[in-house]
Amino acid sequence: MSKDKLRYISTRLVERKSSKAFKEGAKKAMEINGYVMVAENGWVVKKYEDGHIERVKEISHGSDNQKLILD
Repeated sequence: MSKDKLRYISTRLVERKSSKAFKEGAKKAMEINGYVMVAENGWVVKKYEDGHIERVKEISHGSDNQKLILD
């Protein structure tokens, strides 16, 4: 099997497994806490079990304190 094909299979497997793990974790957190915190449409929001959403904080895009360093 070629390295490219092996890399594709590995990448696909990791994406599938990690997606499943995040969904299961979010479901469990919802069951335990009654809400989950997520980033959505430029905001950090709290999603509740009953479906309502509470905006917590707007996500700022960029900062004067950040530097871009290229190797």
